[in-house]
Amino acid sequence: MMELPRIQYITHPDEQFDDLSWVHRLHEGGIRWIQLRMKEEDVVRRFPQKHYRAFFHETADSLRIITEALGMILTINDAADVAVFSRADGLHVGQEDEHPEELQLPDGFIVGGTANSLPEILRFDNELPTYFGVGPLRFTTTKEKLKPELGFDGYRKIVEQMKEQGYNQPVFAVGGIVSEDVGPLLEAGVYGIALSGALFHSGHQPETVRTFIKALEKDGIENRR
Repeated sequence: MMELPRIQYITHPDEQFDDLSWVHRLHEGGIRWIQLRMKEEDVVRRFPQKHYRAFFHETADSLRIITEALGMILTINDAADVAVFSRADGLHVGQEDEHPEELQLPDGFIVGGTANSLPEILRFDNELPTYFGVGPLRFTTTKEKLKPELGFDGYRKIVEQMKEQGYNQPVFAVGGIVSEDVGPLLEAGVYGIALSGALFHSGHQPETVRTFIKALEKDGIENRR
């Protein structure tokens, strides 16, 4: 199994896609993985003159050029065709999307699956997902349809249940995470974190990214002792 970066950035519903200079700021701070999440309702709300699918493909192509030049991983949320045509590194699928075993994906593709509980994890084939995005930790405005908040104990329980079921895929916590949450999440058995609003609202500043990276490095060492 490939070693994934400990942080992934999920694009925000109000992300600026006409000017992708924020990608460089994230990279400067230490982000090495971006997940492009572009929902139709957000595009229609913000850009009523644009064709959603065409804009999705155009944005993915532009992001692929930049992320490839910077040596960053790019994955696409929901849209397998966009992921394949843009030559992205992988795909992230939710509970309502087509699951990996139903899709024709390139060899070596990173595949992420969204889950809020063990039953939702079990809906995925044990062999196919590269990782699971599990959440939310707490309430967030980034997603409209929010599952129950897990809290730190919820992550601990899910990670333990996964081990009992023979699942060893890394778990990424998502949903309203701040830097102070990193230690308790790692203690609960989480591998990494997925951030959106925390970095978006800071203007994607490298200093904010480094705060999370320092917390991961510090608490990661302490939790391995």
